[in-house]
Amino acid sequence: MPLDRARDRDKEDRPENFWKALVRDAIVAGLIVAVILGAMYLYAGVWPPLVVVESSSMQHSDDVSSLGVIDTGDMVFQQAATTRESIVTYLEGRANGYATYGDYGDVIIFRKVGSATPIIHRAIMYVSLRANGTADVGDVTLLPAAEWDATNANDQPARIPVFLKTLTIRHMGFDHNINLTFSFGGVAVTPRVGFVTMGDNNLFHACRLSRADCVSGYDQLSTMARLQDIEGRARGEIPWIGLIKLVVQPTESCCSRGWGDPVAPKNSWDALLVTLLVLIALPFILEYAGRGWTKYVSPHLPKIRWPWTKRKAVGPAAEASSDPPEGDDGPPREESSEP
Repeated sequence: MPLDRARDRDKEDRPENFWKALVRDAIVAGLIVAVILGAMYLYAGVWPPLVVVESSSMQHSDDVSSLGVIDTGDMVFQQAATTRESIVTYLEGRANGYATYGDYGDVIIFRKVGSATPIIHRAIMYVSLRANGTADVGDVTLLPAAEWDATNANDQPARIPVFLKTLTIRHMGFDHNINLTFSFGGVAVTPRVGFVTMGDNNLFHACRLSRADCVSGYDQLSTMARLQDIEGRARGEIPWIGLIKLVVQPTESCCSRGWGDPVAPKNSWDALLVTLLVLIALPFILEYAGRGWTKYVSPHLPKIRWPWTKRKAVGPAAEASSDPPEGDDGPPREESSEP
């Protein structure tokens, strides 16, 4: 009998089939990932919900990255923006105090005609461009009159925001020290309606020689985004993690030189290295922290009696109902031997 009981215990203690356990764990992990991705898609309304920033067009410095600003190598979460009202332009944001990523208005992700790589820029204004090279920019009237000037098709000063040939907006840029003139005229263009966009860093460099009176050499109209071109608006970021993808799959903008490519800010590479080291060390940290808690902290904490736990019986009844020690078949028998 003792041998049979030992065999039964061995069967009970034997671990589950390895492949069954592996398949079960894989299914559970897959379900968790599917739930997370599904939740992200339901919120974003666009796929993929995360995009990696490949260039420095939105940085606020050439060689230093900052939290809360879109830098090379950041992963940006995007949310669908299918209507005009779903995007707040720089002009609207400046009028009502709405800002994202270090300046007024929304940052949008869109595809330029003829380019496979999405562009991430700030939506400056919503314009209706006419065939004669003038534009209607109704939102500019949201600004105080002293903050903008315009000219019409006859190069005369204009205060009504229709048929504008040029539009000058004062105190632009993340340092609010640029007076920028947008030019809508000069050549015949295809009539279209959309957002004139600019990268924060592009604006900074376009006006680096004359911030007080800048006629931008940057072609704003070539990056004019129509609603059908827009993939989404930026809503949150994961800093520097996207550099991993750019190292594995370099692009024309970054990181053909591999790890540490100076196209991305050095402090982003340093932060990424620290992040990876912490992630590698985290399981060991948690393991030793758990052991330390169990050994040194838990024994000194008062025991909590949860209402759903059963209290052990005390007294003779408990002794009578207690199981005999394992392997004990009852009182010992007297052995006898034949003389």
